[in-house]
Amino acid sequence: MYLELSVRSSTPLKHWLIMANSIGIIDADYYNNPDNEGEIFFQMINLSPFPIQLRKGDRIGQGILKTYELVENDAAEGVRQGGFGSTN
Repeated sequence: MYLELSVRSSTPLKHWLIMANSIGIIDADYYNNPDNEGEIFFQMINLSPFPIQLRKGDRIGQGILKTYELVENDAAEGVRQGGFGSTN
């Protein structure tokens, strides 16, 4: 499984914010990794000419748990270390 991060449909209208990478993918090995303590961030771009202030409880994004499957000839090499940008 992986966690897909998506901006809520109302966020660009209400806050002028979009996600920098369109959607975020959080791999299963990201959680419980000593390099990141399991924190999840939304990378946002402010389209407004003014600073945006978000308050605790503002809903700007959502996480969707999704499953994926491997192909029969999946021959990945190397060891994943986890963390931001770990897939190079």
